[in-house]
Amino acid sequence: MDPVIVVLAGGLLVLLPFAAITVSHYARKLHHLWREFRTTRFIWKNKYHSFEQLHSFYDRGDVLLSAVLIASSLQLSHRGMAKAIEAHSSYKSDPWRRLTRTLAFIYIMIRANRRSERQEVVQWLRKIHHNIPLFGFETNVFVFATFAYALARSHEFLGGTPKEADKIIKGVMGMADMLDPKDYGRKVPGTMAEIKEYLRKQLPLDSNIPLEKFLETIELQKVCADQRSNNLGFFLTRPLSSIQFAFLIKFAITLSKKVLTQSTTCHGQGFMNSPVWWCIRKAHRFVAVFHYSACPSMLTFDGTLELLIARYPNLEDVPIGLYREIFGTKGEFTPRNPAGQGLRKGGDTEPGSHIPGMEVDERPIPIFPGFWEEAIELVKCSYYRGRLLEEFRNGPPIRHLGVVMDGNRRYSRIRGLSSVSEGHKVGAFKILQVMSWAFSVGIENLTLWVLSPDNLKRGPGELDPLFAMIAHYINEMVVGDVPFSPLNVRFRVTGDRSILPDKLNRVIDEAEAATANYRFNLQLGIGYGGHSEALRATKMALGAKIKQGLSSDEAIAALTEGDISQNTYSAQLGLPRIDSLFRPGGECRLSGFALWESQHADFAFADENWPALKQSTFLRSVLDLSKRSRRLGG
Repeated sequence: MDPVIVVLAGGLLVLLPFAAITVSHYARKLHHLWREFRTTRFIWKNKYHSFEQLHSFYDRGDVLLSAVLIASSLQLSHRGMAKAIEAHSSYKSDPWRRLTRTLAFIYIMIRANRRSERQEVVQWLRKIHHNIPLFGFETNVFVFATFAYALARSHEFLGGTPKEADKIIKGVMGMADMLDPKDYGRKVPGTMAEIKEYLRKQLPLDSNIPLEKFLETIELQKVCADQRSNNLGFFLTRPLSSIQFAFLIKFAITLSKKVLTQSTTCHGQGFMNSPVWWCIRKAHRFVAVFHYSACPSMLTFDGTLELLIARYPNLEDVPIGLYREIFGTKGEFTPRNPAGQGLRKGGDTEPGSHIPGMEVDERPIPIFPGFWEEAIELVKCSYYRGRLLEEFRNGPPIRHLGVVMDGNRRYSRIRGLSSVSEGHKVGAFKILQVMSWAFSVGIENLTLWVLSPDNLKRGPGELDPLFAMIAHYINEMVVGDVPFSPLNVRFRVTGDRSILPDKLNRVIDEAEAATANYRFNLQLGIGYGGHSEALRATKMALGAKIKQGLSSDEAIAALTEGDISQNTYSAQLGLPRIDSLFRPGGECRLSGFALWESQHADFAFADENWPALKQSTFLRSVLDLSKRSRRLGG
């Protein structure tokens, strides 16, 4: 026999057991993964909405069009309001113009990118209503309540949950007390139940009167539109836009009619059970999840306005004119394209209309991923949420998560951004996302390390814009019109506040006071260092013992680890110690973060830079941390 064959045969016999062991190992592993997969409950939505997904409420143009029609019908059902509308608007003479103007106002309000811009909108509203006696606080509340009800009911009808409806109500009604300074802080309805109770006292909500007013409005709009346009001419010149417009209006009218019908007690159940509208509700939820990737352009807010203006060119001056009424001639009104990457005042871009103040140059930043990338991410996240639900069932294994926000500067260089500040802006936007990701899986205490004392040694060219951005961020997100309150978040800052600018400290004080009674805890470490925290805690512990009458030597001799632990930032805020730490950015070190508390903490690291962090990466890391066996050195 050929010796080569003998050697090969012998080698195979030797390797065969190892191959069998390897195959068996991977077979068991695959079997385990399959069992885990089969027993996992896929959770497709966050328990709390992440802020980057709120556009599904406010950026669906077809639903907003329906909401405006419903709100107008409710207002026309109120005798006093109906007289005001007919006397002080173009309702009778040109209803499409009035409708477009209302949509343009909502568009401008949503797109208002800074608190100062939103204040300009409020001042404009005060000005135009100043000479109308009807427009007092109660009337303002009524107007906002009709729109909040219409928008929330439309989303509920298309498959939204009662919790989502309450979030919409709270977001819209947050404007109701802002039109007059003396009204600020007055009680307004804040939930769907409160809105229904309020509206039933104001108008015949559970009758057919709102539906009759709606039908009158639609008929009036149809007559006025036919007088000004040639339907056949529009179809011949722009057939695609004509078909899109027909579908858009049909959907908005049908949805409005059925939502109004649902307000009565005796109609609509057959329609709710219709297989056609079951399909429509499912399709709505699908495009809401993949809003910018799969949603047809005509369903976006921008697409809706563009279709209205394309269909009725004489309305083109409405949004532009309204914009100039509010802001003057500074800048220009330009609807964004369907990808969500358009222009706002001054020509800047912004990542999400619902996120004021987080403007960044989107061209090198893929904030809106492609459909397949987004779909894969959705499946991963739903799987990890399901696994985390099991891990957190018997109480949170992670009581306090600390996060090192690393990689903003590297992200700026990799993406070729114009300055480091641009990377910091995207990183600030990421805070909103990570906050929602953490709280939605059961973590109630979250500390994010923003700036260390070493970071504050950088030059004023980087620090001054960074301080201004942090102050603006806190103002907008905590104190401003889009507060953390929808997530019930208490905001605080840890670190050496004495080395921060006075203006930033004043903003922090205001934000901490504004969120003092909320449940979830978000801490930003600004001017925070692990060494300085340990030194501070030691000095405070010694000082407390000296105040008790001990000498310096006696205080040092009596000092214990527990004394120092009682004076860490977490302990002084009434929070559990940081027991898990997560760091993106590719660096496998803590850099002194939570130096005293991290003795028995578990660590997780990720290669993605902080601004590019994906939810699936974060959830996978949290799942890994929650499975760790915590022996505390035993």
